[in-house]
This record gives sequence, structure tokens and C-alpha cells, in this order.
Amino acid sequence: MRIGILGAGVAGLSCAYFLRREFPDLQVHEASGHVGGLARSFRWHGFDCDLAPHRLFTSDEALLKELLALLPMNRVTRRSRIFLQGVWIRDPVNAAEMVLKLHPALSLKIVWHYLFRRRYHRLPVDNFESLILNKFGSGLNELFFKPYSEKLFGIPASEISADWGRRKIRVAGLRDMWRRDTKLYFQDFYYPRRGGYGAICERLHEDVRPLVRLDSKLIAVSQSDGGGVYRCEFATVEGTRIEEFDVLISTLPLPFFAGLLGLDLRLRFRPAKITYLLLNRPRATDNQWFYFADREFIINRVAEFKNFAGDEAPADHTVLCCEVTATEDYSPARVIAELEQAEVLDRREVLDTKIIDLPYAYPIYDHSYDEQTRRARDFFAQHPRIHHVGRQAQFAHRDVDEIFEEAKLVAGRIAGRQPPSTPDNA
Repeated sequence: MRIGILGAGVAGLSCAYFLRREFPDLQVHEASGHVGGLARSFRWHGFDCDLAPHRLFTSDEALLKELLALLPMNRVTRRSRIFLQGVWIRDPVNAAEMVLKLHPALSLKIVWHYLFRRRYHRLPVDNFESLILNKFGSGLNELFFKPYSEKLFGIPASEISADWGRRKIRVAGLRDMWRRDTKLYFQDFYYPRRGGYGAICERLHEDVRPLVRLDSKLIAVSQSDGGGVYRCEFATVEGTRIEEFDVLISTLPLPFFAGLLGLDLRLRFRPAKITYLLLNRPRATDNQWFYFADREFIINRVAEFKNFAGDEAPADHTVLCCEVTATEDYSPARVIAELEQAEVLDRREVLDTKIIDLPYAYPIYDHSYDEQTRRARDFFAQHPRIHHVGRQAQFAHRDVDEIFEEAKLVAGRIAGRQPPSTPDNA
């Protein structure tokens, strides 16, 4: 059986890792010149920098044990904050702290609208905003959830699918936010001791390196008349290359890959600009990451890598990684100005900047999401030997632990180690 894996991010590398023994001649094709995808890291001014504040957390002990066996990791106590209305509050949000720290009028509005939310908001839960109004009332929606989600996705909260809210908002209301139940909030996470979060992908790459073809971009795919073979055309530095596979595992953006097979999907991704700032100070904060919830800030979140696993980082400097999806109003100067406004830095401390564009940062869960993903399911049901793994291929928010587990399940089905169940491409 000839297996082709499209993409060498954490999804593609994990699939290859689990299939390498049964299928030693499988191929992994990666369009760029490096592995890791969104989970890669790079070295800059002596710091290991990720593309975002990644962290490893799972309640599945068996899965965690398998991941920790790959490479040495530190167990890190979570420290994160939210900048909201000019004050810093804990993340995840603690309702009591928020009510005490915010202006009394805002606090009263949050509590009042929560207590009487059912009187004013008996709404069908058919979008993200109605979900939040029913859970928390309009006070917290207008203050926090609506501005942040609209900044993240670039569309009105009323046009965001409720499905995204159900996946990301794990609390039932202010009561859970008050209690901070440990089942709802993780307090520790794991992070590689060296090499940044991308060390996970580098470790997977070590075991499958001979199978990976870099600078090999898929430009066409077709199926033979008998339906038995997929013919893939790749653009490489040597020219066009043709490969034929019995099974394909795609980790590529779903609308792009579907388009090559003739299906036009109206699914969109929100791009992001990642700005790295080298600061002339030992540390900017004691947090691993922090958020800017207010609409007036274009920054979504910031990571300070020294606080993840910084034993070998330069002592006198630090690096901030700033994520912006509101790219229409973006400039490095504005990012620096917003951090200065929040008293995170002094602009005179900025020694260097670096900008990375991520065209497929976030799947946009708009009103067409359900219909378009249904069309994708129906279409790929006709292609049972095409599998989809990863955030971009499944058009869903996935963390590395979830992707690793999904890759193992898909590999098990292909290799016959596990019986077929719900298809991964559904």
C-alpha cells in the first residue's frame, strides 16, 4: 500500500511516526523548507521562539505518558492574565476578582444582567452571541466575549457559529467562573526543556526524516478512472514531480485540498501577523501569556517565552510574541504603543523586531460553517481512502495532544490495528 501524507506539521509528522514501521516507504510532502507547521519554533537572538503561546495539557494519562516519552519536558505552573478596562485580571477569569477590580458601574452591570438574563434573553442558541447572552447576560458579553471574539474572527459575534462557543466556553455561567472548578481549568502544563514547542515536531521528524520531502508543494490531485489510485503532482525545486498513492492523509487547509478535487468550499481562515519584540530587560512580566480583551487593542495575546522554559535564554534580554488578527489596522509601531499603554514595556527598550505572516491562523466559524462542513463530509464520504488530520484539514481548533491522538487513531485504521469507526474525515 502506497501512502502519501500531505504536510509535515505536527499532524503529518505524527501520522508518519505511527505508520513508519508498517509502511517504511510512505512519503511526506511539505511545501515549505522546514517541518512543524504552526507548531514549529525558530531561534532568534538566542531565544527559542514559537509561532504562538503553545502548551501541552491533557487529562488523558495514557496519551500524556506517550507524549512525555518523546522528549524531556518540564511541568510548568500556569501564569496568565487578561488586560481588561485598564486592569489586569487572572486568566481564566475569576468572577469575584473581576467584579472587585472593575469600575463599580461595570461590575453592577455584569451581575445585574447575569441575574436577569433569562428575562431579557430567551434566545434560540443559533449563534455565538446568543449562546453568551443566555449563559452570562449582556453585561459580560459586551465587556469581554463579544469584542474579543469579533477581533479574533473579524466578523460580528452574531455571525459566529454557536458551535465554536460550545467548544471554547467550558463553563455554564458566572457560578462556574466563581468556583473555578479544577475540572474546568488547568493549572499546570508541559513544555519541552529545550528547543521551544517545536522540539516536539523535531523529535517526530528524527524518526521519519528519510520519508519527508521538503519544498514539495501539492499543485494537482486526481483519481484514476478505476478509482484505485490518487495521482498527485508536486512542484519541487527540481521541477514537477508525479507520485501515485493508494491512501492519502491530508493535513492541508480543507478548502484548498477540496478545491483540487473539484469541490468549492466557502470556508475561510483568519490570517494573523505575529510580531516578535526583543527587549533590553531581563523580563517584561512573570506570565507565560496574556490577553488584551478590549476592542480598542488590536493585539489578541502575547507570549513571553522566557517564562515557559527559559533556563538557557539570555539573562539580560527577553522576547515578546504578539499575535494580531485585526491585520487591517496593524503596524509594529501600534503593537509597541499598545504594550506601552498597558505598562508592559517602554518603547525605548525595543532592540529588534521580526514579523511572521500566518495565512491560515484560525478557522472562521461563521454561519456557513455547518452547511459547508456538511458538504465536505458528503463529498469525502466518496473518498474513503482520503483521511484528514489536524486543525487546517479538519477546519477545527485542535491542540497538539488532540492531533497526536487523532493521528494515532487514523494510523491504526490504515494499518488495520483498529476497527473502522466514525471516519476522521467526518
